[in-house]
Amino acid sequence: MFTAKKRKPVRLLCQLTAMILALLLLVSCGGRNPSGGDRTDSEGKPEVTKKVEDPGSSTVGESFNAYIEAKGELISVLSDALASNPDTALDSMSFLGVAMLDIALIPATCFGLGQDVVTATLGILGINDVEYSESGNQYSIKYLDNEGKQNELRGEYDKAADALKCISKTDGKENLISEYRKTSFGYVGQFYAVNEDGSTYLYQLAVSGKDGAIGISQASSEPPALTGSETIDFPKQCAEWYAIKGNALTGVTSAGREISFTYTPSGN
Repeated sequence: MFTAKKRKPVRLLCQLTAMILALLLLVSCGGRNPSGGDRTDSEGKPEVTKKVEDPGSSTVGESFNAYIEAKGELISVLSDALASNPDTALDSMSFLGVAMLDIALIPATCFGLGQDVVTATLGILGINDVEYSESGNQYSIKYLDNEGKQNELRGEYDKAADALKCISKTDGKENLISEYRKTSFGYVGQFYAVNEDGSTYLYQLAVSGKDGAIGISQASSEPPALTGSETIDFPKQCAEWYAIKGNALTGVTSAGREISFTYTPSGN
């Protein structure tokens, strides 16, 4: 029998990633205003620091963090729902792949902050030899991993659409293409991942609060770019998918089995 203790890997990974992202965002925000208080103008008069209330004033890193939090909440709910049902408990592990991809995208939190802040912020995670550059709405962070491999994360941010596309490379080879877009109901996103053995997977998601869907398929090529007109059901085009609306969970497992049941949220 699957107990609550056996439900936690995906949820804990999502929570850990969210904590890391929140920490990096907090540190990077502090780096933009080292004094932590109001600035002064050239005449020595206090200049009130503008509050981040206007959506247009948020940075690309803050936008990315908001998306990751929304996605993490959906994954947590779906994985807990599947794990709460003995017939689908093992299917909850399907989300480990998409949760792990967030780790490769962590440097995106630092887009738009400049070399000094990026170096200091990523240094907290032991990421060294950081090279940062940006031009207009395009960003690049290069660094060496603990195996001495050269990694690069490139991003292109459309502020008007609140949409970010990232490409990750290791030793010059693309291994991840990720994008998300803000929609009228929340977010849509997708990941095209290339594994070390050459296998490729597509993860698609749509999230609106705690409702949404995640789809998983093998894919031979990069999918069409998101447009923002996708519906909350668009991940259901994948071979394997799981969706939740309220407490009703539906889906198709990796084995092709259709599932449908009512989810009773577990305690924390």
